[in-house]
Amino acid sequence: MAIDPGHGGGDTGAVGVIPPGTVTGLPARTDSAGRTAVFEKDVNLDIGLRLDAWLRAQGGRTLLTRTQDLAGGDVPYTTEGADLRARVRIANDAGVDIFVSVHNNALAATTSGTETFHFYYSSAAARLLARDVQAAMVAALGLPDRGVKTAGFHVLRNTRMPAILVEGAFLTNPAEALLLADPAARQRIAEAIGRGIATYSAQGVTAPPALAPTIGPWATKPKSVPAGYRLVKTGATNPVGRGGWLAVIAGFRQPVEAVLPATIGPWRTRPSRVPTGYRLVKTGRSNAVGRGGWLAVVNTAGSPGTGSSPGAAAP
Repeated sequence: MAIDPGHGGGDTGAVGVIPPGTVTGLPARTDSAGRTAVFEKDVNLDIGLRLDAWLRAQGGRTLLTRTQDLAGGDVPYTTEGADLRARVRIANDAGVDIFVSVHNNALAATTSGTETFHFYYSSAAARLLARDVQAAMVAALGLPDRGVKTAGFHVLRNTRMPAILVEGAFLTNPAEALLLADPAARQRIAEAIGRGIATYSAQGVTAPPALAPTIGPWATKPKSVPAGYRLVKTGATNPVGRGGWLAVIAGFRQPVEAVLPATIGPWRTRPSRVPTGYRLVKTGRSNAVGRGGWLAVVNTAGSPGTGSSPGAAAP
């Protein structure tokens, strides 16, 4: 399996500010304002090396796309494109079974949590790998579960094996930057990724064809596509095809998402719990659905669907 510590060399990735004197076990860094900092490239490499050691101790065969503060392939950083192409080439040329890109996040200072990505047109195997690794990381870190998501990242789109990209925590969140500065926390992340990989591997998942998930897009329909692919016409909002023609792996089928009923109930007395994906609300008498009782509504706010709290009252 390929372990891909994100960023490196001239590409620092996200930057987190931490209290002076914090023991990190990482290279000493400062940000542009001279404050003590941790760089994502260092955190990612440290986690990647720890993951490599953990997997090897379990009998796994691994490949690192970088082992130093350099770009992919352990060469000096030049451009983002060259760096990303090198990482993909290393994994594809080696014919690894899975690809795991290790990252940490950046957004607002209050944004928190763990998330894992697979490609928009990824195989069922990649989706399962993402789910298993995300579950293990959330359990290990105890941060908000931001879920398994789709993205078009270069390393996910161009690798020829099940590939995921993990985002352990937010370096732009002061509390999570301090967490990532802790060597013990980085070990927990590494071992959690490893346990997720082990869970995935134990299921005997059928490997998809060793092909890039997509080729294209093209504005006009091509006369033919390489063996193992089929053509699809995408919609204008499709983030990969952008309204053009796209070649996808012949066996690919877009997963069908389960559609939940908008509401369940109502009940006169508050139920002890509701099914996963719902939350409880107390409705007003004028509410045409709830009629003054308790109603379970689809949980779009991200709060636990256990019925443990009533949430906001509905009119």
